[in-house]
Amino acid sequence: MEYEEFRSVLVAFADTPADVDLQRGNLVAEVRGEMVEAKLFRRGGDLIVEEDEVQHNAAAWIIKRVARLPILADRILTQVPEEPYFIEPAGRLLDRLEVSPRDDEDDDKPLDCVTPAILESLGRRPEGTSTGLYVTSDAGEGKTTLIHHMARHQAWQYKQKETDWLLLPIALGGRPFLRFDDVIIGTLVNTLRFPFLYYDALVWLVRMGVIVPALDGFEEMFVESQAGDAVSALGNLMRLLDSRGTILIAARSAFFEYKSLRAQAPLFDSFQDQSAEFARVHLEKWGRDRFVEYATKRGVHDGDRLFEEVAVKLKNEYHPLLTRAVLVRRLIEVVSDGADRAKLISAVGADHEHFFERFVESIIERESREKWIDRSGPPFRPLLLRTQHRDLLSEVAMEMWVNETAVLKSDVFDYIVDLYAESQGMAARITNQIHRRIRQHALIVTAVGTHNAFRFDHEEFYHYFLGEAVARTVATADIPDIRRVFRIAKLPDRTIDVAARSILGDTHTGAQVIGTLNDACASEPLASSLVKDNAGSLTARLIDSVQDANGVLVRRMTFPVDSLLGRSIQNAEFQDCYFLRTGLAGATMRDCLFERCQFGQIDFTGGALIQGCELRDCQVDSVVRSADETALFAPNVIDTILERQGFEVPTRRQRTEHVGTMTIEPDHSLVLAERMCQAFFRSTGVNENTLRQRMSKDANLFFKEVLPELVSHEVVKEVDYKGSGKQHRYRLGVSLRDVQESIEQADGSFEKFLQGIGG
Repeated sequence: MEYEEFRSVLVAFADTPADVDLQRGNLVAEVRGEMVEAKLFRRGGDLIVEEDEVQHNAAAWIIKRVARLPILADRILTQVPEEPYFIEPAGRLLDRLEVSPRDDEDDDKPLDCVTPAILESLGRRPEGTSTGLYVTSDAGEGKTTLIHHMARHQAWQYKQKETDWLLLPIALGGRPFLRFDDVIIGTLVNTLRFPFLYYDALVWLVRMGVIVPALDGFEEMFVESQAGDAVSALGNLMRLLDSRGTILIAARSAFFEYKSLRAQAPLFDSFQDQSAEFARVHLEKWGRDRFVEYATKRGVHDGDRLFEEVAVKLKNEYHPLLTRAVLVRRLIEVVSDGADRAKLISAVGADHEHFFERFVESIIERESREKWIDRSGPPFRPLLLRTQHRDLLSEVAMEMWVNETAVLKSDVFDYIVDLYAESQGMAARITNQIHRRIRQHALIVTAVGTHNAFRFDHEEFYHYFLGEAVARTVATADIPDIRRVFRIAKLPDRTIDVAARSILGDTHTGAQVIGTLNDACASEPLASSLVKDNAGSLTARLIDSVQDANGVLVRRMTFPVDSLLGRSIQNAEFQDCYFLRTGLAGATMRDCLFERCQFGQIDFTGGALIQGCELRDCQVDSVVRSADETALFAPNVIDTILERQGFEVPTRRQRTEHVGTMTIEPDHSLVLAERMCQAFFRSTGVNENTLRQRMSKDANLFFKEVLPELVSHEVVKEVDYKGSGKQHRYRLGVSLRDVQESIEQADGSFEKFLQGIGG
């Protein structure tokens, strides 16, 4: 560690720069109220700190004396919960670009156990570059449990002096965030009881490679959303790391897995000037072997038989109840408590769409029938009806949502119970018993690192009951209240699904609710807003239920990714709406009008039935015709494809005279240029050999004709190669946004692309 860097690190730990005094080899500093005095000198090229006649390497002194990482290791072991029945998941590794140059599954390396591969990847610490490892899976498949397991493993290894870095779990709550420093410091102070680090100090420790933050809760929306908060936060962090350090990101999908340049550009451009590379480990769903292993650990010794019974009853051995870790855990817990297996499985049923709701219902029924019993005097009876259980848990979920937290203190639970009991006219003796029971509910657990705060057992249960609360809010048609709830954050997919089913199961029709949502969006700006995002997400789940001869009008909403996929919509009119990238596979659309709407991308892969649908004064940024084809951006080409697929486009763009004979296939050179640009999503620098493997059979054409043009027009630029051997290395010379816009305006022509990006 150099002298100036040592001073910068020390200042990051102090309250103010004035608290650090370094003169003539003497150090006097005040750190967190403690005076530190030491001497500095060099020995053998290393900077040495001597304190109390004991000499330390400067970096080691910072880590142990000032950062107090041994104490942090202890805090992780005491405050991060241990999963006593942990099952090591299998997965697939898409390594850094130089190792796995392509993006398809053929480049994935199968992993029977993911923990060793993840820890090995995080511990590499390559010189001169930041690294990011994505851990991806669907909800409820064990990302959080895996992070906690690895964090505890690393903390134990650190205490045994078998490793020199710690994994720091940071729960983001599945939402975009604006103040990333507040989230991290809140984790350190409130969860881990470790008050010794400021955010700037933590960043330095990440740069030094002794802490790897595990950011748990990035959702797929952080790329394909209009808000961009999470994109900005991640980009800011990457810039602060300054081409050093490693981070782990747990999400439903990695940002480089999106094929849309428009979606990826904001994140990539935010740290394009840094050196960064990314890899991904995808967690596989559980199979029979892991189900049986978990059942055995929980004391259910006929796990194989249980698996078979459930699979036969549900007619699907890949049913989520058998493959998703969170649901398997709850199933085993219910069975372990002596529940009637046949009755439980029959209650859940084979309906894939509604199984989660029925599974939750079966848990609530057991709570109501067996545990929540009024024993204040005979005859004993349930404290709450099943519907009242759901209502009370929905109130808890809504309180969490409006306060933007997944954890509530004990006194807040008491407040919720009091309000609910009063609204139901309950006697004091009943209310007092509910106060005691709510914290012991099967779906409520003590929050990590606390003794008087509680949360839902898993975010899926939180999102489920939030959906029921949202449905009630929307059904009231109270526009100010709807806006208040919708403006907090983007509602999770599970919440939207539950809200839609609850609305459709009530007396309210989809058309009535969509009218209410139109009113909520009426005063929102034309630009994106959370109200429009959430209204669009809910409307997308309701729209195909509307079979009214008078049709339905939808105004000023923003629709999520794949909002039209598989939908059956007729006689609907959309005005001033924005649609993010959407596929149309399996969709049926009849007699619909889209007026002044914008589509990020329409994907016709899989086929759709489109009859009598008109696009009036609409903008479609790109289209995809098939799975093996890249997006097409040329406006004239887009018009032609839309008409061939069945849309009417009356306000056609001004076409050139040769449109009738023009090809709608883009130049192959442009396709190769786009393929090269997509490589930069996984690494800000790309080696020549990696490009050769990526281009495969087109490598000669690419290096002979395409790459020289990209270099001469400064789309890419050559940089120093620092590895072994001799080869060239390239970086983007322009922003990814410029690349995307130039492709859109090129009409499929590589020459026009070069002219546009060079001009």
